[in-house]
Amino acid sequence: MRKTNELPELDKLFDEVGTYRSSADFRELLDFIKRFRRIAPYNAMLLHIQEPGSAYVASASDWRDRFHRRPKPGARPLIILRPFGPVAFVYELTDTEGEPFPQKIESPFFADGIVPDSFLDKFSFNMFLNGISLTEQDYGTDSAGFIKVVNEQIERVDHNVIRNYLQPFSMVINRNMNNAGKLATIFHELGHLYCGHLRNNRVKYLPKRYGLSLNQREFEAESVCWLLCERQGISNPSASYLSGYLDHNDTIPNISIDTVVKAVGAIENIMKSESKTYKKELIIK
Repeated sequence: MRKTNELPELDKLFDEVGTYRSSADFRELLDFIKRFRRIAPYNAMLLHIQEPGSAYVASASDWRDRFHRRPKPGARPLIILRPFGPVAFVYELTDTEGEPFPQKIESPFFADGIVPDSFLDKFSFNMFLNGISLTEQDYGTDSAGFIKVVNEQIERVDHNVIRNYLQPFSMVINRNMNNAGKLATIFHELGHLYCGHLRNNRVKYLPKRYGLSLNQREFEAESVCWLLCERQGISNPSASYLSGYLDHNDTIPNISIDTVVKAVGAIENIMKSESKTYKKELIIK
């Protein structure tokens, strides 16, 4: 296990003051991040640290343009990270005034349990561009899938130029599952990958956290899977795992909450990506 001074800054905070180490606090954090589906998971965690009871947040301009409301005089803004910039400021619903706020806010990405074939096809392609091949095989009901290091070299034609790329990882899932089951399995295996559990010295952009116990690795991967599924609006098998653990243990394993939340964000970025270009870090020169 890493020393405290080697932890990410937020994990240092959690370690020093005991934040989110109790099962109840960790469950509350996961539920909070789940609710804010239109906000990056890391930003949702920052909001929970600053104001745990937040119901809805938006920038001053969004409150004005979309809801015809404005921050109250002297209202305290909340700080989130801004893409390609330092920080941005948002305001919680109770710190605004104006027209009544609509009861029905934005809906989830998908209805419960619905995962179209087209979504899985696009996700698989985006994974491929990020160095992860996905194949389906016939397995029994006790085997959902796995991910492993392969470090294969592939050729692709980009802009009429043949280039060589590294395909570092291969994922195999059970073709006999329904689409929701396939998606949950993909999320779980990507959770292992983006939490740094797979040792691959040829890949520099992933965290390197190889010394964790099986319990720590599985708890992190299940947490990533649960958050991703819940933010997509689908039921998932990680719910029973996490509920069983949190209901029967006062504290959670010694995991990196910072890494879990960043992994969720990284995987969501892959899902949403419209890029047609292979990840530049994997170009073989």
